[in-house]
Amino acid sequence: MKRGLDLTSFFLKTLQKQYLLHYNYEMKKLPIYNITLGDAEGIKIMSLVESPAVEDNFLKFAEEHQIQFSIDEEQHIVFGVALRADYPIYRCSPELGEYYVVFSKETIKELYEKFMIDQNFNNINLNHDTDTEGVYLIQSFIKNVNVGINPIGFEHIEDGSWFTAYKVENKQVWEDVKAGKFNGFSVEGYFGLERQEPKDEIEELIDEILNEN
Repeated sequence: MKRGLDLTSFFLKTLQKQYLLHYNYEMKKLPIYNITLGDAEGIKIMSLVESPAVEDNFLKFAEEHQIQFSIDEEQHIVFGVALRADYPIYRCSPELGEYYVVFSKETIKELYEKFMIDQNFNNINLNHDTDTEGVYLIQSFIKNVNVGINPIGFEHIEDGSWFTAYKVENKQVWEDVKAGKFNGFSVEGYFGLERQEPKDEIEELIDEILNEN
């Protein structure tokens, strides 16, 4: 049996995030940085998360941009978005203050390929804190509508976004998933930041997000 999302909670969170995005963008005109990938950089760990976290330039992305994953209770599988393409993510750090970061489709493809080549796909922790075992990657792909890769229930997610599915054999972790302690995926890694001048397409995307629903 597959468990759906709590729609009331989901829409309340969506409205809250839209309000914060509107406030940050319209009132503060925050700078935008593109995530970049260097030779020694990339995603090191996939995390099952409940709340967001960030630590200096070792970036951890959680619920600011994550869509809750779907759960297959019979097969103990969680599936969802690992990285959302061309989507502005609110950040705040002592060094840079408040700003947005964006993972482009091209950068996501690079990160995805490096993650797989480096065989980091079974490096899993919980809430960017506790290492765990018994959680294994079983599916990983990039959304591409042109070739028919468009997962059901995630049609609104941008082309070029990265999806993963993990088999959870760790009994305690699975109980925590069912209890709602883990609601989505989050990546950890070292990334570069390249500031960009505001572009029309980014501004249009933010306006489109504000007008969703």
